[in-house]
Amino acid sequence: MMNTVSLLMALVLCGGGIFMSVLFGQRVRLRVAMAGWPRIRGIVREHQVHAHRNLHGTGHHRPIVVVECASAGRKWIVRCDSPTRIGFATRQTALSSMGDFAIGRSVEIYIDPKNPQRAFLGPPEISALLLLSLGSLLLLAVGVGVLKGTRM
Repeated sequence: MMNTVSLLMALVLCGGGIFMSVLFGQRVRLRVAMAGWPRIRGIVREHQVHAHRNLHGTGHHRPIVVVECASAGRKWIVRCDSPTRIGFATRQTALSSMGDFAIGRSVEIYIDPKNPQRAFLGPPEISALLLLSLGSLLLLAVGVGVLKGTRM
């Protein structure tokens, strides 16, 4: 029975590590791709918070900055999200995180050339990439350690 529980725990830990490794790879590829994306200046028009709630009432609040862009006599609105989809525990914290992007301020945004409605204020944060890589390594190492312990 104990070996089954240990094996299950090792598989869950390794699965989490693999999942985080995949996320890390996706974010690194996005960061590399964004280096070649066009950048356009726009005006911040609105701050929004996209909220997800779980069964316990707590949630994940992701800041979104709405930017109005103009090019070649055409205007359009773009919702700029964090490329790592970083979020906060409360709506107020998410709103305060947008302090650098005051309404009415001119900002430069990255526009996905394949999908102009997909835009970001900046590339994936290095700190988020670091956390993903270290977290995946930790989960994999602990999972392998538990797996080795069950084989003895």
